[in-house]
Order: sequence, then structure tokens, then C-alpha cells
Amino acid sequence: RISGSNARGLGFNDRVGGLELTLVCWPSCAMGPRKTPTWGHAPAWLAAAVAALAAAQPVGAHEPPPPQHGLRRVLVVARHGNRAPNPQIEMLCPNLANEILPQFGVAPAALSLVGMAENWENGRFLRHRYSDFLPEGPYLYDGTFSFFSERVERNIVSTASLARGMFPIGTGMEGFSPERPNIVPISTTQDGADVLMNCPRDGPCQRRLSHDKREWDAAHEHHLYEKHKELFGKISEACGYKLEPGNFMWEGKPKSLTWAAKAVMDGFTFSANEGFNVTIGGRLEESTIHDFHSLVEGMVADQIFGKPHQITYWTGDFIPTILGLARVPFKRPVNKLHVFLNHRELIYAVSHMLGMPIEFPGIRKDSLPSGCSVVIEVYDEGVRLFMWAPTRPDAVKKAEYYKHKRPITELYSLGTLIPVGAAGCDAGEVCPLETLAYNFVKWVTKTGTYVRICNVSMEERYFAQGEASLGIVERWVQPEDLQALARRRNITPQAASELFGFTEYDQAALGPKAVAALQDTVPGVGDTSEGKGVGRHDAVGWGEEAPPLSLFALFAFGVAAMSLVSGFVGWRMGRRSRLVGEPGDPVHDARYVTLS
Repeated sequence: RISGSNARGLGFNDRVGGLELTLVCWPSCAMGPRKTPTWGHAPAWLAAAVAALAAAQPVGAHEPPPPQHGLRRVLVVARHGNRAPNPQIEMLCPNLANEILPQFGVAPAALSLVGMAENWENGRFLRHRYSDFLPEGPYLYDGTFSFFSERVERNIVSTASLARGMFPIGTGMEGFSPERPNIVPISTTQDGADVLMNCPRDGPCQRRLSHDKREWDAAHEHHLYEKHKELFGKISEACGYKLEPGNFMWEGKPKSLTWAAKAVMDGFTFSANEGFNVTIGGRLEESTIHDFHSLVEGMVADQIFGKPHQITYWTGDFIPTILGLARVPFKRPVNKLHVFLNHRELIYAVSHMLGMPIEFPGIRKDSLPSGCSVVIEVYDEGVRLFMWAPTRPDAVKKAEYYKHKRPITELYSLGTLIPVGAAGCDAGEVCPLETLAYNFVKWVTKTGTYVRICNVSMEERYFAQGEASLGIVERWVQPEDLQALARRRNITPQAASELFGFTEYDQAALGPKAVAALQDTVPGVGDTSEGKGVGRHDAVGWGEEAPPLSLFALFAFGVAAMSLVSGFVGWRMGRRSRLVGEPGDPVHDARYVTLS
């Protein structure tokens, strides 16, 4: 609602684009003072309306620039929507659990009504933006669409909500039920076998993540607690439980202060996004909650993302998989839309590895709102990158809908689409796929692949071949390529194309801007003062002296090991993985569990 008031002015009220628009004409208007608006003055009113609408809505909020001609495929990496706090909130903040948790109306950690609406809006947006690209009508069982979810329940429900936004009630097959629902299959990851979506928590890097978290806790938690003891004291008093190091046992295991603080922070964050009052009956000032959120968010980010190798193992095989899906010519041209839905960590790690800024309107920089997604448009010349965020309705309005049990989707429309760039590419432009691949190669050349970082043995790899062929990595990174990188002092666009085997992209030059960006160092890695690590004066990131060949031999060994065991692991996983069925049912080999 855009409004103005002036005792001598004249008003005009209408609804434009879903907004209630109130315009006021001051005496300085073209119509002159105290004149009744007529159709003859429409241009002036129209110009004012356009200006007001431009000021009211961020660029891309409802009608972003359409896809370019020649769109070939759309890849979406989404985060689950808003949810209820985790079950440990009942121990860590019993006052919040007693007063706010019941209002969610769902089990702890489950997707909430707002969360369902956020993911639903994402699907609605995709159907709207790509209406000329995607086929009309019901879901097609021919590979046109693919929905893949990390296996946690809220992620599966989020994926189902997104699919519902794309395929609403009434668009399904006739003859099944009067409502004609569109029942869409969703593939999921496997317990302990995830190298694609959640490698450090449900794959072969679990022990390395635990080691890194313990190391960080030992180095930082006591100091941070002492520094912010007063703030922790205020939160503890309001919650009814003392938040201090060494005071947390959950399911028979000791837990860290960061673990506890994150659970409480999530309780505040998710409850506020749901439209609830999070001051716990006035026990906390909003400024205190803001300070606590800022502190804990920084603690968590530094604990799990603070070192470059952590970004690598959070991405797992995902970036090579995306590069493979975006590489023309396609192996399966019929496929037009891939949706991957996961926790926030994957989007965060992928964005940082590729150099994509995380900046949403009204959200703290480098923070990901619930229900957001990365949208990748694939063209013959490369990809266009976007970030999408759901609508953020007013908390009072959401509370009203909760109270009267009105459909909360009425508060959501199409969300906000934001063009973003990557290292070497400007926002909104088509980015050559070589640039993204080179960003990936540059990063893992310094950190090693997750296989090396996590010291993944053949036995562990038995559980690490559930979603994607590791051969995709070999397609982009070859041992001889790494040794060649060590010897080269400058990599031209043409040389990079030849070096990495981009035969389909010989005409798509990286350009000087991309090459310059790829000379930059990865933050926190290397010392350029003595020619070590990564230097700006070298296109491939090394100074006058190349690093020891043993570094490349070690990396090459990791890549070669991936090649040697991928076929064996795939065969073993195929034998180990079974679709769930009743006793006596025939057993079918499968790499996925498919849910309807």
C-alpha cells in the first residue's frame, strides 16, 4: 500500500498488480491544484502509478526479465521451507517450547505451514517463468521433469510442496478422483550413501566434519562464551535453561555450546518467520534476540564453513554433477527441468566455491532465507545464474491467517528473482560453462577432492555411490591436466579450453574478465608474499615457482582412485540398494528409493 496525504491534494485509489495503490496529487501536479482527475489526465496518473510501482517492488519481484531465446534446460537447487524448531528446544529453551512450539501445529523439525507455502511458491514461480518452455498439462513420465530430495522428511515434504506449486490440483489425470491431483514421483538419497547432497552428515565425510567441529569448539567456544557471557545469561534466563559450555547431553552424548545455541537461534528464527511473537512473553527484547542471532550465526558459519576444505566436502559431487547436466550436447535432451532440494549448507557451499554472492533484499548478507533456491538457465553458450527468494508476508497478516485457519498460500505469489554472477561472470549475462568448471578446478586443486580430504577408503566408498557417477569428476579433471597447470604461467581462454577438453565450447571464449577473476586467490588459502600458495599474477594461481610435483601426484592419485573404484562401487551399491517392499515381493536393484 503506497499512500500520501495532503490537505489540498486529490487522491486516486486502485489495485495494480496485486498491490493496493493510493496515489495523491499535490498542487504541483500537471493537472493543477484542486482539479478533479479525469480520463484526460490519464497520462499523468499512469506515469505516477508506474513510478510508484517501481518504488514499491524490487526488480524481479513479480515480473523478472524473461528467459533468453534458446533456453535448453533449467536446474534448480532449493532449500526446504520454514520449519518447527528441533526437538532439543524442549530441553534447551523450555519456555519457548511451551509457549510457541504448540502454535506450529506440527512435530518438532517438521515443515510448517509457512514452509509449505514458501516451497509451493517456488514451484508456482517455475511454472510461471518457464510457461513457454515447459510442456502444459499433467506431470509427464518421460523424463521431462526430475525431482530429487535429500532424504530428511522435511526436505521430501518441501519437494512435494514445490511439485504441487508446479502441478496444482485439477491438472492431473481424469478418472482417478474428482479433484484430479497430480501425483509426482520424488527420488531421494540413501542412508549413509550420500555423496551428492549431504556428504558430511550422511555420507563418507561424517568423521571429518565431526573432527573439524570438535577442533573448532576446543579453540573458540570458551573464549566466545566468556566474551558474550552477559548475552548468554539473558537468553538462559528467558529460556529457563542455562546455556554454558559442558551443560548439554542429548541422546546420551555430550554436545557443544554451538550445537545448543544454534538450536535456540533456530527456535527464534523459524518462529518469527511463522509470524509468532518470539519475545517469550516479553522476557526478551527484540534487540537481544538480534544480537544473539548475529553471534550464533557467525559461530555456526565459522565452525562448519570456516576453512576452504570444508566448502569442498559440503559440495561433494554436486558441482561436477551440475556441470555435467549443463554441458551441451545433452545425454538426455528430453529432460528440461531438474530440481534438487536440500538443506541450506549445499547452496551456501556451492555459492562460495563458484564465487556467487548471497545477497537477498531485507536479509543479512551471506544468509539464506528458508525456501530460497538457485536457478540455473542452460543455453548453448553457457548458463545464466539467479537466486530466488519466497515472498515475506507481514507477521501480523500471517498471525491473522493462522488464527482464522485461512489458506496461507493466499499471501504468496511469485517471490523475488535476483540475477547473480560468479567469479569471472557478471550478473545477468550468459556465463561460459568453462568459467564455472575452472572455478571448481581451481578450488579443489588447492584443497583436494572430498575423497582425499575425508580419507575415504574403498570400504567407505561402498556407501558413497548412491546418487551420481564419480566419473563426472574425471570428465572435467584429469591428472595430466593438473600437472600441465603447474607448468603453465598463463592460461589463455583458448588454452584453457584445450586443457580441460571443452571441445563443444571452442567458440565460447572465457574473455579477459573471466581470466582476471580466475587469477584471484581463494580467501584464506596460501601465502603470496614468498611465491607460495596462490598469487594474482598467475592465471592458474601459482607464483614463479610451481608447487612440488608431489602435490599434484597426490591429487592425481585421488582422481585416479575415483576412476578405479567407481565401477566396482556402483555395482556393489546396486546390489546393496533395494526398494522397500513386502515380504515375498520380487526384489529389484535400485540406486534410489522413489516416493510418490
